[in-house]
Amino acid sequence: MKVKQWVQGLALGFFDGLAGPGTGTFWTASNGMLYKMNLLLNCGLARSMNFVSNFISLITFVALGHVNFLLGITMGFFIMLGAWFGAHSAIRFGSKFIRPTFITVVILMSANLGYQAWFS
Repeated sequence: MKVKQWVQGLALGFFDGLAGPGTGTFWTASNGMLYKMNLLLNCGLARSMNFVSNFISLITFVALGHVNFLLGITMGFFIMLGAWFGAHSAIRFGSKFIRPTFITVVILMSANLGYQAWFS
């Protein structure tokens, strides 16, 4: 494997384990910077890598006995519903839908995290 893939995977995996929120955004941004791929492929790859990280986390927490299965199944259902809606919208509307949605979500998340850090 290439060194930059290892560095990217280890750095973002560490961040996902340490903090979590925004990891998919960092995958998307770093893929765009490192590999110059189109946004639709980039977002799909970022979601796949985020899934791998979350699945490994789930295995770890199940092994340690720290999982609320009812809450997890409920959250999983709504995540799948959102993923289905997002994937169908991305395929139907393409980059003209993804780019403004992505930028809007990043700005809102940044504002929320900034608000929490400074005013909570």
